[in-house]
Amino acid sequence: MRSNVNIVIKRDICYVCGICIERCILDNIRMYLAPCRAACPIHMNCQGYVRLIASGKEEEAAREIRKYLPFAGIVGRVCTHPCEEQCERRKVDDQAVHIRALKRYLADTLPEVTHESARADQKSGKRAAVVGSGPAGLMAAHDLAVRGHSVTVFDAASEPGGMLRWWIPAFRLPGEEVAHSIKMLETMNVMFQTGRALGKELELEQLEREWDAVFLATGAGSAARLGITGEELDGVHQGLDLLREVREGTPPRFGKSAIVIGGGNTAVDAALTCRKLGVEEVSIVCLEERNSMPAFQTELQEALEEGIAILDCWGPRKISRQNDNRLKVELSRCLRIFDDLGRFCPTLEDACGLAPSAESVVVAIGQRPNHSGIPSELLDETKQSLSADPVTMQTRRPGVFAGGDAVFGPQSVIDAMANGREAALSIDRMLRGETLGWGRAYGDGTCITDFPIDRSGAVPRPRAQLPRVLVDTRDIRTEVEKTLDAKDARAEAERCLNCGYPAEVNQTCWYCLPCEIECPVDALEVRMPYLVR
Repeated sequence: MRSNVNIVIKRDICYVCGICIERCILDNIRMYLAPCRAACPIHMNCQGYVRLIASGKEEEAAREIRKYLPFAGIVGRVCTHPCEEQCERRKVDDQAVHIRALKRYLADTLPEVTHESARADQKSGKRAAVVGSGPAGLMAAHDLAVRGHSVTVFDAASEPGGMLRWWIPAFRLPGEEVAHSIKMLETMNVMFQTGRALGKELELEQLEREWDAVFLATGAGSAARLGITGEELDGVHQGLDLLREVREGTPPRFGKSAIVIGGGNTAVDAALTCRKLGVEEVSIVCLEERNSMPAFQTELQEALEEGIAILDCWGPRKISRQNDNRLKVELSRCLRIFDDLGRFCPTLEDACGLAPSAESVVVAIGQRPNHSGIPSELLDETKQSLSADPVTMQTRRPGVFAGGDAVFGPQSVIDAMANGREAALSIDRMLRGETLGWGRAYGDGTCITDFPIDRSGAVPRPRAQLPRVLVDTRDIRTEVEKTLDAKDARAEAERCLNCGYPAEVNQTCWYCLPCEIECPVDALEVRMPYLVR
């Protein structure tokens, strides 16, 4: 890094908003990008809002979040937080800053800011159709509306929200949070039409004729099947169906015991759902070792707290009905999960080594896209997913774009939202007659990610523990995790190392001053000779 000559940054008040970099007309300033921000799929200024909280500026922090994300209340609860995986604080005490919890703190404390309707650009006169109202569809609808386009979102379900509403349990994401987001989009004149399924009430060709652009965000709503004998028996439920039925208020009957097959978050959520509905004995059967299960460790810990047993390194071979009407699941030891090419291809021992039984069995091994109403020419070579450019989200039909789980398979909420954002950018450019592909890389040459980070000023404080509902008082509707209070949120934000910062790198300053004048917190000063100023 070359030393600064003309630009001085007061790092104690700078929250790395990037305005100085945008305003520098001589390509002088660069951003040393914090690892958390580099890891975020939507490149949210995590460092910025965390530092603003640490400075006691909660409202400014909430506004910084709203610049990047219209759904902070959702993401603050269910984000997979890749930012925390890359947090530099982990190199100090192996405890990342609780970035997601701080996002939720702002969303719950200042909802009037984080849920504020964005101001739309001048009306473009163009119309865009979004098929699917999950995270990808909602983000695309928001960004298209902000750019002045008329947007209508179609969804096959009776209410909008996709997997956010139907497949994430209320004890993780209350339905009110999704409803608030839908309401916010409606105030931005986004229209929702429910009960309109592609291939039934909707035809893609008709959408192409009547709309200027179409974004397919149909998700991966079909449950993957085991393909073993007995899967069709009464009492065997699919995990996604179970979660949806509970959300709809019509849970199935499980009896007093249940076996859940699967090792991901859906399986853990299904097991916890059974437990909270009063099932006395619940166990999870998975191929992986416990510490390698794809489910979040916090959710696994929650399952153990609630008395759920985990049978790891076992794979199911057969389900059968016993004389006492219970379902027996024949299990074999899992020898390996992936083949030599890294593909999912479990290998089980020939012999059955364990055969637990229960009144109900839940299969929750993943999901796959439903391609009803999708022309075969828009599918990939395997016919397993929609085919779209991974950068622009454009399909083989120029006016049709696609993203989210339907294209990339099951992914996180924040990844799906990032797809929706990229699709909205592409659609906007197409509708304005612009090139789709230019300048898509984040930072566009203005960011530096490989630089030394000073960890010497780390506040010696452990990571905050989120308040949680006591085990014996948990139920199917009450959130397990609670929001940090103001004192704990500020203490946690102070753990941030403040890694990123803007700096003079190219030494091309001509003292033109827009960077200094437009800094919102007066954190930047341009050094210059007295007579010049």
